[in-house]
Amino acid sequence: MNLGHEDEYTEFKKSTSELKEGMESIASILNKHGEGTLYFGVGPDGEVRGQDVSETTLRKISQAIGNSIDPAIYPIVAHEKTPDGKDYVKVAFSGNDGPYACNGKFRMRVADEDVLMSPRELRLSFRDSESRLNPWDSRVSAKTTKDVDKPTLQRFVERGREKGRIRFEYAGVKDALSRLGLMEGDHLLNAGAALFCPSPIDDLKMGVFASHARTEIIGLQHESGTLFELVRSAEMFVISNTRSRVDTSGPGASDVYPEIPTKALHEALMNAYAHRDWEYGGAVMVEQFNDAVEIISPGWFIEGQDPEAHLSGKDASSVSRNKLLTQTLYKSGDIESQGTGIKRIKDECDEAGIKVEYVEVPSGTKLIFHRNDAFGQSLVIDTPTGDKGDVVVNDGVNVVVNDEVKKPLSLTVRQKQVLDIIMRDPSVTASGIAEECGITERSAQRNIRKLRESGMISREGSDKTGVWRVHI
Repeated sequence: MNLGHEDEYTEFKKSTSELKEGMESIASILNKHGEGTLYFGVGPDGEVRGQDVSETTLRKISQAIGNSIDPAIYPIVAHEKTPDGKDYVKVAFSGNDGPYACNGKFRMRVADEDVLMSPRELRLSFRDSESRLNPWDSRVSAKTTKDVDKPTLQRFVERGREKGRIRFEYAGVKDALSRLGLMEGDHLLNAGAALFCPSPIDDLKMGVFASHARTEIIGLQHESGTLFELVRSAEMFVISNTRSRVDTSGPGASDVYPEIPTKALHEALMNAYAHRDWEYGGAVMVEQFNDAVEIISPGWFIEGQDPEAHLSGKDASSVSRNKLLTQTLYKSGDIESQGTGIKRIKDECDEAGIKVEYVEVPSGTKLIFHRNDAFGQSLVIDTPTGDKGDVVVNDGVNVVVNDEVKKPLSLTVRQKQVLDIIMRDPSVTASGIAEECGITERSAQRNIRKLRESGMISREGSDKTGVWRVHI
């Protein structure tokens, strides 16, 4: 009988003569994943070879675990038998009080090996353990209701009601926060403060650089505000400094294809804040180069979470270091079900022909959107009629449509924001734009009018049921 192969969750030992090594594997696996299985009487190839198993054998294993592993764990030690009568031992263990030491030494599971933890890994593991018992986002902050941006909170509740995930009506700051589970006494929990209280420091740093050496700076921008304001600012920064491709070959109005898919960009930025390590400090950074757009968020993926597994869709687990924060964002629809966001980012980028990857850096997690070189030049699309029509466009960059060079586009920051919303949601109304921008409906209508007068957008159908078309 074969039990498969060793991995980060599973260890095989030929017999209890390797009891000491088995204890090291238990601690290593616990420190990486919090659960696993150890077998005695099984070869490294997964083949059950068998060994003598008695009550004394089981007691010896249990005593070794009790004497070697600290903090204490309470595994299930079971006598197993193959169909052909070979005896072996299965030890199933779990624990969330780590990091775990084996005879005073701390190890971490790497593939099928038990590796001594570095001082930094050990320090982070102790901190993560404390965070699991007392998560940052559930702790009481110094913020009170007077620090809350009321329009942001009200719009949040309204979005949640539209989604059907919030059932109460907005009736004031304290009432809403209490119903959302974000208050303790007169103070907000950290999750509530992060969402609805403007930060007094620059929590978003953005830059455009001529090269990855960062010696030639093209543009820098620092922002503070609520989480939602920071995400919007970052979106507009990326959109303003990357290109869009407009296909004019089809009948009627043009179709606009942003270089970085807007849905993927939005999801990536929301994740950068929702899943960041808030205790680490530092700002979320957005850096743009001629070949990439990079989003750096403090803190790497928590233990047991593999970005490659999420990108491939093999892992859709909902484990988060900021469970209260992410659960709150789900109520408004600002993020969807946990564990699926990374796969949605990849799917959007795959469709657009954009490579996306996650890289661990000293400051935390770096998400890289590799820019498509094709967007750096005017493109040509062959249509069924043989016509040519396509465009590369950016603010301050000449627009090429059907070989005709037009004047550079010149938009205000607000107009760019409105245009981005329309590109993401062609059915959006003026009131919807006002809500997302955090402005009055009158102001939204004024910006829409400017875009219509410039000929960049038009409306098909009624104001309530029609759709926007983009003509750049």
